[in-house]
Amino acid sequence: MRVWLLLVAAVACVSSVQAGRILFLSPVAPKSHKNFFMGIINALADHGNQITMVSAYQPSKLRENVREVVLPDMDISRILPNVFEGKMTATLTVMQEAPGFCSDALEKEEVQNLLSEEFDLIMLSATFSDCFLSVVHRMKVPFIYVFANGVMSPYSNIIGNPNFPSFIAAKVFTFKHPMTFTQRFINTLSEAMFAIVTDDFISQSYENECRRRGLCPEDMPSISTLRFNSSLALFNSVKTVDLPPRPFVPALVHVGGIHCQPPQPLPEDLDAWVKDAGSNGFIFFSLGSAVKPSSMLEKHRKTFVEVFRSLKQRVLWKWDKDTMEDLPPNVRLGKWLPQQDILGDSRLRLFITHGGLHSTIESMYHGVPVLGIPVFGDQETNMWEVESDGWGSVLRWDDLTPDTLKEKIQFVMTNNELKTRVAHQSAVMKDQPQHPSEVAVYWVEYVMRHNGAAHLRCPTLDMPWYKLYNVDVWASVAGVVLLLFWLLCHLLRTLFRCLFSSGAKRKLE
Repeated sequence: MRVWLLLVAAVACVSSVQAGRILFLSPVAPKSHKNFFMGIINALADHGNQITMVSAYQPSKLRENVREVVLPDMDISRILPNVFEGKMTATLTVMQEAPGFCSDALEKEEVQNLLSEEFDLIMLSATFSDCFLSVVHRMKVPFIYVFANGVMSPYSNIIGNPNFPSFIAAKVFTFKHPMTFTQRFINTLSEAMFAIVTDDFISQSYENECRRRGLCPEDMPSISTLRFNSSLALFNSVKTVDLPPRPFVPALVHVGGIHCQPPQPLPEDLDAWVKDAGSNGFIFFSLGSAVKPSSMLEKHRKTFVEVFRSLKQRVLWKWDKDTMEDLPPNVRLGKWLPQQDILGDSRLRLFITHGGLHSTIESMYHGVPVLGIPVFGDQETNMWEVESDGWGSVLRWDDLTPDTLKEKIQFVMTNNELKTRVAHQSAVMKDQPQHPSEVAVYWVEYVMRHNGAAHLRCPTLDMPWYKLYNVDVWASVAGVVLLLFWLLCHLLRTLFRCLFSSGAKRKLE
């Protein structure tokens, strides 16, 4: 009997770790998002799962258990205008073009060929990919959302995580807890409006384009309905440094920093260049991968050149061209640079960044103070949070002059409080009960083991807002209280009338 139980246990153990076939869809995500996605994919592949990834970017290297399907001409930078000429214009242009761009990716032959294959699970990037929910509908398998962004409304709403605009500020604002009444009022209305626009307009535009091209099946529910059917969601967020603390439902899984890793030695030529800088060290300047740095205004480029020329440090500048006419002798350009290896180099004195979430997380992981010059999107909020948390400083493009830039550079490089604070943030980020890769693998395989994990679905997804927040209950309580108050007033008025009328009768008698 004992041997039989051991045999059953062994079989159960083997079946519980059986590899799955996973389709990872990130058709139109920005290039920087792929770093985060590959952290998840590599962890799953190391555990024996077979992953097919759809993206717009060529693989940096081939690896076992991972097949990358590259969609030609689907780099999202194609629809991204010059963000230096207008942040709002760039955002609105992308939102307008994204539904058609998503359908362009969906109708690619490389994607359509995948519909005949079998998978156990779909993982879907949440960025500009709503039309790919039709693939989830066709394949009839569970799916997991993957957010390369941090936790924010309305993204967290799609898995039923309650939102608290009373103390969690929307990413478009720089409100800090505790908020004033006016800030809470603005924040609450904006969150409600953003949710309505996302559910009723943005999702609808993806669906209209998808159905117009015949890419969405006729029997498919609306995209706004399918969005709420994910088994769980993986977020690029670290719970212990996501302030202020807030409650999370089980289906919201934090795997922020999964792509971060200890630094490797710099390439030989770059290492020699840094070594020649001596004790002064070097500065790293990068505006990420979503924008072309050469498209910045010429006056801003000249400002950087002038200030960098005056520094004792060498400057490593990520630039999309091979040369620059007036390049100072202490500045080196690079189209591609090993950012994490650079951030982990002890000779680095400062990171000047655009404030993208991935760069922010990597800076925190490696314990590097930053000077943020945000370009567009959530970058300004990310950098405001960094400055508020005390491990960096922000300089806006409108305020960029040689004097302000040099002042900010010297402030961040020489401020020991910033260094102490970022070292603390790094320690907190790394002090986790499990590595993010272990967390991601467990929950992804958990969904496959339980065929969707419907038991994790939060009831808030099926409750109207007035029931969720007990508005009807408190309205009833208020109604009862008002009724009792009215009855009391009516009783007192009647009593006074009786008393005064009795007194008047006595006087007449």
